[in-house]
Amino acid sequence: MRRDRLPILANVWLLLALCACASNRAAASNPTPDVRVDGFAAGRRPFGIDLVGTAATGFADPFSLPASMSVVVANSADSSVSIFAVKTSTWLPWSGYLDLQTTVRGIPAPYAVAGCNVGLTAGDRALVTSPDDNSVSVISIPDGKILGKVTTGPQPHGVACFPSTGTVSAPSYRGVVSNVGDDSLVIFDVASLAIQARAPGVAGAKGAHGVWVEGGTRPRAWVAGSSANALTLVDLTSYQVLPALSVHGPTSVHDRFVASSQDSAILSYDEYLTPSIAFKAPTPADFACFGYYWFVSTGAGNSVVYQATDGVPKTVPGIAGAAGMVRFSRSTIEGALGYFVVVTSPDSDRVFLIQFAPPPPALPRDFAVVNGASFAPDAPVAPSTLASSFLATGVLQNLLANSLPLPKALGGVNLRVGGTLGYDSANSRWSYSATGSTDAGLLYLGPNQVNFQIPPGISPSDSVPVQLQLPTGKTLLTTVRVLTAAPGVFSILMNGQGQGAVLNQDNSANGDPQRFLGVKPAARGSVIQIFATGAGETTPALAAGEAAPAGGNPLVLTKVQPTVTIGGKNAKVLFSGMAPGLVGLWQINAEVPQDVTPGGAVPLVVTSPAGPSSNTVTIAVQ
Repeated sequence: MRRDRLPILANVWLLLALCACASNRAAASNPTPDVRVDGFAAGRRPFGIDLVGTAATGFADPFSLPASMSVVVANSADSSVSIFAVKTSTWLPWSGYLDLQTTVRGIPAPYAVAGCNVGLTAGDRALVTSPDDNSVSVISIPDGKILGKVTTGPQPHGVACFPSTGTVSAPSYRGVVSNVGDDSLVIFDVASLAIQARAPGVAGAKGAHGVWVEGGTRPRAWVAGSSANALTLVDLTSYQVLPALSVHGPTSVHDRFVASSQDSAILSYDEYLTPSIAFKAPTPADFACFGYYWFVSTGAGNSVVYQATDGVPKTVPGIAGAAGMVRFSRSTIEGALGYFVVVTSPDSDRVFLIQFAPPPPALPRDFAVVNGASFAPDAPVAPSTLASSFLATGVLQNLLANSLPLPKALGGVNLRVGGTLGYDSANSRWSYSATGSTDAGLLYLGPNQVNFQIPPGISPSDSVPVQLQLPTGKTLLTTVRVLTAAPGVFSILMNGQGQGAVLNQDNSANGDPQRFLGVKPAARGSVIQIFATGAGETTPALAAGEAAPAGGNPLVLTKVQPTVTIGGKNAKVLFSGMAPGLVGLWQINAEVPQDVTPGGAVPLVVTSPAGPSSNTVTIAVQ
């Protein structure tokens, strides 16, 4: 195994290679969009919740925000109902907030709410159950006037409202109420408050949305029997009770989806009423879904679980005892959609508006970082890599490091690798924390270029922050992809192309003598020295800006073992370590294959076990 030191002439040669110019426009992917949460004071122990759209719009779809929308909340501990107006910006769908319009009092211990979007002429209504009063109250929206109440039976809890007869502009609505006290389902006319039917043998629903009506020519009520482990369907034309389906701890039901608190799942039912698991969440109390986006309230002492675009469930913190939940969306003039969820929090006496925050822009890219040997755009780097950035630095002269270890500041410039980035959506800007970062050693600073070393010890990641401070005090941010090893081979043309920075077995410079003076080809079977960067971590470890021991004692070996191909043939690697006395310079000794085809420009490539291959350079072989 040859362990030759790199000659002084080659030191200068490779330093010049680091000063070569290149450009890079690395692309960055957007992080997964997150959510924003805002809380609004309600009454005491808010539980039931629903949406009501303005009659003036003829609005009929409860999941798409019209020009005016109200959120109606039942405050179970102070006999009040809060009516909030939903306010959003047409241009900024993430700017929504809730504005308390009025508070309705006089409904004993209100529990669940169902909105009735009555039509163009009749105005909007909300149905509010009162288990303590055995009644359902009808209130007008948004003024909150109590229009009347109907005694439905013992302990009415779950409630729904659905259109029955009438015209499109002025439909007639019916209320469907689940009485927990006697396991009955009552249907009444919203306008006249007259009871139209009573279906016995329907297990009572206690969820905030324990009753849902499936529309069509023969509407059916779906009733989540909380205490009976039963999901009961009732034909609302014949009032026939259909066979109950077994569900472990059903809580809420929407759109053929049923929350099973005991199975910690949201179940989906097909047209044959066969269930399958749509989403897993702990002890679901209520839920909302936008296509692939799920939001689930998980009951007392917990919060809200949601699934974002990356498919990984996340937790929305700070919503104590999350209970009832409603959803809606709003189209913007630009054609985008804003998605909103409102959740009641009985433990905090608040309701919370959850909305998709504006997706952060691309990660900051104020400047580019390239491998100092290959200059390949968008290429990853590794710990210990010699790297370059090309930008206006504000200095007027060339400055070169003249001491080891490399200085952490040069001409008023310093560079940190690592730390964390955060996006402040309120101020639309990225912020940087240097905690956990390492100062990079600087080799060279010129008016339009900085050469430095990616410090050893930087953990591999797709987006490692880099902060560059200029002499003016201005800071620039970018990110780099860091792998365990990312080879780049130096070339004598100082651009990562053409003749490689390679020494022959006798320490002479390799090359085609017909093209370059003072060079000669390597013999087949001889050992050449390849000079690269991007080796990654070493044994023993080196500090940032620290050179390998000048005497080669101890030798600093790379943790990765690269492969080398010469003329497409695998070359035997005899040594892989850091060049003695130098910073970040990777020396690979490899045997030229006997069967390689001779020539003045035989391609050479170094590949890392981490995956990436180096730039292709050439050597001369005889």
